[in-house]
Amino acid sequence: MRPFRIIDPCTKCLLAQTPHLMLEKTATSLEPCGFQRVVPGATKSFRTSRQLRTAFWQHGAAEIELSTPWQALMHGTFDPAVDSASDEENRSPQLCASTFLLDFLYPSGAIALMRRLTPISSNRPDSLRYGQPFTKLVPRLHTSSIPRRQAHSSSSEPEAPQEVRELGDKGSADGASNTQVEEINTTQVEEVGGDASLNDAVVDVALDSHVEPDERPETSEDHTEHSEANGHHAKILTSLLAGNNPEDADRVWFHYKALDESTQSIHTAQVLIFLSTSGRVPDSWKISELFHKLKPFQWSNTIFVAGITAELSLQNTRQALGIFVEGLELSTLDTMPLVDALDVLLSSALRSSSLDFLTNIWTYYPQMAAKWDFGGITSQLGNVASVPGLAEKALELQTHKLELSWEGGDTSIYQEAQDTLLRILVRRALVSCTDAQVAPLLNITRDPMAFEEFLGDAVSKRRSKLATEVYQVYRQLPGCVPEPRILHETFKAYNTMDAPKSAKLAGIELLWGDWHKFHTTPHRRAFSRYLAFYASLGNTQRVHKIWAQYVKLDCDSRGFSILQGDDTFVHLLQVHAVRGEVEEVQRIFNDISDKFGITPNTYCWNVLLNAYAKAGDYDGAISTFDKLGAMGSPDRYSYGTMMQMAGGRGDLGFTVDLYRRARKAGMVVDDAILSSLVDAYCQNEHFQEAQDVCLRAAARGIATTRMWNKLIHYHALRRDLAGINNILNLMAEKDIPYDQYTYKQLLLGLSLCQQSQHALQLLAVALKDNIFKVQADHFYIVMGALLRTGEPGPVQRLHELMQDSGFPTSSGSLFRLSQAILQWNNLPPSQRQRSSPRQWLGKALRSFYEIYGLDDRMSLDNSFSRRPRRSQRGELLRLDTEQFYFGNMVYIFTQLKDFGSARELVRLYRYVFQAKQDTEGVLPISMLSSVMLADLQEKHYDRVEATWSLLFETAKKEARSSDYNEDLPHTPKISARYRYILSGGLKVMQEMLFSQEDAAGLKSLVEDVVAEGFELDSKNWNYYVQLMVQLKQYKEAFFVCEKMLMPNWTGWFMVRIKENMRNKLPLDVRRKGVSPIHLRPVTTTLYHLARGYMELDKLSPWSSDAAKMLQEIDTECIKVTRAIKSMIRVYSDLESEIFGESAPPTDLMMNEQGEYERETWEEDPTA
Repeated sequence: MRPFRIIDPCTKCLLAQTPHLMLEKTATSLEPCGFQRVVPGATKSFRTSRQLRTAFWQHGAAEIELSTPWQALMHGTFDPAVDSASDEENRSPQLCASTFLLDFLYPSGAIALMRRLTPISSNRPDSLRYGQPFTKLVPRLHTSSIPRRQAHSSSSEPEAPQEVRELGDKGSADGASNTQVEEINTTQVEEVGGDASLNDAVVDVALDSHVEPDERPETSEDHTEHSEANGHHAKILTSLLAGNNPEDADRVWFHYKALDESTQSIHTAQVLIFLSTSGRVPDSWKISELFHKLKPFQWSNTIFVAGITAELSLQNTRQALGIFVEGLELSTLDTMPLVDALDVLLSSALRSSSLDFLTNIWTYYPQMAAKWDFGGITSQLGNVASVPGLAEKALELQTHKLELSWEGGDTSIYQEAQDTLLRILVRRALVSCTDAQVAPLLNITRDPMAFEEFLGDAVSKRRSKLATEVYQVYRQLPGCVPEPRILHETFKAYNTMDAPKSAKLAGIELLWGDWHKFHTTPHRRAFSRYLAFYASLGNTQRVHKIWAQYVKLDCDSRGFSILQGDDTFVHLLQVHAVRGEVEEVQRIFNDISDKFGITPNTYCWNVLLNAYAKAGDYDGAISTFDKLGAMGSPDRYSYGTMMQMAGGRGDLGFTVDLYRRARKAGMVVDDAILSSLVDAYCQNEHFQEAQDVCLRAAARGIATTRMWNKLIHYHALRRDLAGINNILNLMAEKDIPYDQYTYKQLLLGLSLCQQSQHALQLLAVALKDNIFKVQADHFYIVMGALLRTGEPGPVQRLHELMQDSGFPTSSGSLFRLSQAILQWNNLPPSQRQRSSPRQWLGKALRSFYEIYGLDDRMSLDNSFSRRPRRSQRGELLRLDTEQFYFGNMVYIFTQLKDFGSARELVRLYRYVFQAKQDTEGVLPISMLSSVMLADLQEKHYDRVEATWSLLFETAKKEARSSDYNEDLPHTPKISARYRYILSGGLKVMQEMLFSQEDAAGLKSLVEDVVAEGFELDSKNWNYYVQLMVQLKQYKEAFFVCEKMLMPNWTGWFMVRIKENMRNKLPLDVRRKGVSPIHLRPVTTTLYHLARGYMELDKLSPWSSDAAKMLQEIDTECIKVTRAIKSMIRVYSDLESEIFGESAPPTDLMMNEQGEYERETWEEDPTA
């Protein structure tokens, strides 16, 4: 390509003749992307040189626009090139860069391809006419020599979309090629003259000065072509407007500008409405241009709001206000568009640092007040509510009034205008203000509507406690009559706020009084809610009183019979179900049909089913569910309740069967149903399957934390911190939020893994930084962690910290303090000097009585139980928190030989949770085990046997698995959760039989327990082996140890040292070894077996039976004998205690952790 010639002699000559052209070109260079307009084109024809076009400058570039302020400044400026045009023609085009700024670098044949491949701006002041072939270059609008017709048709032309390019290429559709176009171009150029250099110069000057070499009048053929192009643009524009796609805004604007003036006027309103939906600020000047083409009588509601919004976007606040004022005078506009316009105007004024614009708006308050009621339209001002710092502005305007004045000096409405503005700002500021700003804002106007709006949204915004405080002020306003809607919302606020039950109850009682005070008779919905609240508390007296008032209404306001309501009898059933009174629930359920002649609905069936579930009556729950399936239609809640009970017991087969039945019935699976599957899988050691359930639920959009917390809980019981960490990572990956119960399970895992300091640190961070809501259970778990690691000192300090944090003394904290007594020697000397162990326990026992409403144990003898006698069904397996505390407290007093206090605690339990007159009924299994231990220590063997008989027979019935089938021997007899439930009582029986030297009875006891499907934990098996060795039952002891305990034995610590092996086992293995359900032999067991082996070895030369038994042991019990023969002596007290004077030459072993070991297990984690 030839070098670019800036100018030549011929051009200089022509430019000298037209100096005004130089001035225009200089002005053009100052415009955006005007450089290509200054530089002249090539002097050669298109045939001999490459035509450099504007496309080069913006090849692949995005549209460049000037800022909004510059557009606002340039909006509507005078264009000297079209001085005689109309006002609309004088409006300048969009100040944006050309789409193809370097298209002069490309030959004409590539232009069509470039336009197909490159996104093109909606406003391109280019010299190419898209409706024409490239044979004719259109002069630019900045040239004074351009014809008026071409100036109008060329102004602000965007780049043509695909359909217009097809229209522009019509002339070459019959087979014309790029070569033909270039020939035509060459012919036109050669017509100027014969000399090539002169022709080039003329073409350069013509291109730069925008003077066409062959300008001629418009012919009829040109008019026809123009009409066809105009119709094509109108057709495409109509299609785009009908499509209503905001992404087509640029194309809509291009086709609109390509129309002639008369056709544009037809589509102006439609294009304006379309552009107003794009949401783009750069479209504001286009909307403004279109809006000013319309007369006020042509304004529709949408056009009116769009015009004001566009002017505000262009910062033409005075013009926007003028449009609004003119709209107030029009009768064709509705009220809501005027309110929407006021909304955007006030929003813009309030965002300004000055009050001038706000003052100008509010000057027209009388006109606005005549149009609408400000109290009714305030809630519609959504843009005002989104203004940042609106609360501060409202508080500021309280002291800095607007300077308002009206013609004629009328100041009577001045205060009214000021008050109305403040009420608007206060009500809108309450939407987004902070809690601390609520009271000051409400005190500005004390407007009842502001109070009501706040109370209506407070619960949904989790401002329940603040709502109760606001209501206390609201109900005392002069003339205030709370609407039922406000009373309902305030009820929800009291019910959901985080406060003691006494505070909630006081607020609910206040509201119930307000219902009668302001409305005489509460609504049916109010009766239903209050009955549900008191039923959840188990307050039978209050429920029965309100229910009697409720049924007296007979019919509600809609004429609907109260007795036919879905929830009429539900609350009566629920209040007794909460109290565990299954017989009373069943009686009322039967009365529904027998006395009232009404068929119980599914809600009543569900409450009855839930009552059996809460009472732990598994058989009753299954029977009720089967009846519901036969007589009614179980819903999702029915399946969820039954599955939770089955899954919690670990009946995997029954749980999966219920799940399949629910899916077959078309039930929507929720987190309650899936959580029961997680329970069932984890109870049966299928942890991967449980995790898969959670992952599939997350994939289906069930992002509840409940089932994930269960998964963490079971991993915590396994002492699997790595598994817990993996689950937490999965929760973060699946966007499952953590809650306070997630941290509770994490603290439990740290506690069981003896990471007490980490647990204490996590609790301290939570209290300081509020990373989760700390509850009393979190303190209890950390206290338990400290007790597990032998650190009872900080337990007392944590108890004091609980009280400082607002948690009252409870049975849970007293239980931990009492447990610390068992580690009295580990307490700091300062704490031991304060009181003796017996004084400490005495204080704890008195606190127990105070918690349950008794002054001392004497008041127990002179009082009657506050609770009626409840069903004994399910009492044995009741593992509630309070039952666990009572059982362990009885155990502590028994260990301290304080049997009187132990029996007093049993009486206290019967008083609180059972009928007072019942002295022989079933107790929870932990308490029965402690009672058996107390009787054993007092040598009341008959009582021990009687208690064990009651315990064993009851457990066989209540722990029976629903998966068991007598015809299928492999099915489990006992639910997975209760497999180890007899371990505590069994150990007491083992001690009693050993004291009686009843080896046969001991063996028979273990066989009976195993035959019924129960399992022995590690301490039961170890103790059984030790006792059988001491009772000279060597073969039984060795064979049981080989089969049950040795598979998990990890070897001698001292042997690993001697063999130069890693002496510390992996941390997860050591943690698992602490679990009582992880079967392994302890040091004491192996010592007793070693002594028994020595005794057999001594007897074998003299007794053939002993020799034969020893040979069988060597042959069948390989692991045990190898362990005995590999022991290394360490000279410990335990060695001397077991071996006595006949200590073996071998050394005593250490355990896997390198410590001397006796029986060291934790409490059963299932408790």
